Amino acid sequence: MTRAFQFRNYAVYVLDERGQPHHRPHGHVKHRGRRVASVFLETLTIFDESESLPRDLLAKIGDEQEALLGLWTELNDE
Repeated sequence: MTRAFQFRNYAVYVLDERGQPHHRPHGHVKHRGRRVASVFLETLTIFDESESLPRDLLAKIGDEQEALLGLWTELNDE
């Protein structure tokens, strides 16, 4: 799991899924080390959410969308 960026007490991670069934490009959001949500990177749709994410964090994810998709490709391109 690679940390893409830190935002206040949150961090967004992208996983290396090579050799596993591929999912749609997505990232995991952790709050103080505890996973709280996942986000599809192409649509910025939140799924598997255990707590609401702050709007400014969602805006930051949107700002970083291109870099996050690039990291997903880098980690998962076989």
